Amino acid sequence: MYRDEADLQLLAELAGVLDETVTANGLSPGTYVVLRALVATEAEPAPLTAMAERLRAEPDEVASLCGRLVQEGLAETRPNGVVASEAGMRRVELIDAEANEAMRAYVLERPHTATVYGLVAAMQAGRFTVVDLLELLAQGPSDAEE
Repeated sequence: MYRDEADLQLLAELAGVLDETVTANGLSPGTYVVLRALVATEAEPAPLTAMAERLRAEPDEVASLCGRLVQEGLAETRPNGVVASEAGMRRVELIDAEANEAMRAYVLERPHTATVYGLVAAMQAGRFTVVDLLELLAQGPSDAEE
């Protein structure tokens, strides 16, 4: 999907809104991304090497972030990996809800270009959330039409 400079700028600004929400809730952006990955695996322990591969990160970095989450009680170690604790699952749910609301408020305050108008409509219908933002950011820009 082609995204012009204005779209990319808006995505970067929304990522900043997400980062502010994450930080206000006591996590770093890195620990939040790892915690979200743990929550996504549900009760299945996530081996660190597999998680690092999926997140396109170094295994040592993921291990360090998981260590912080375990120390904070947001994750638990198991013999074959790491899982999100109940507190970790609740923290992700809280952050996502707050971030979704903060992103909606941010977008509503902007001049309504076609991109922003479409994003507002999607957010109001619940079709653009933190999950969607993270997926778009992971995809990066594309300059080729398909």
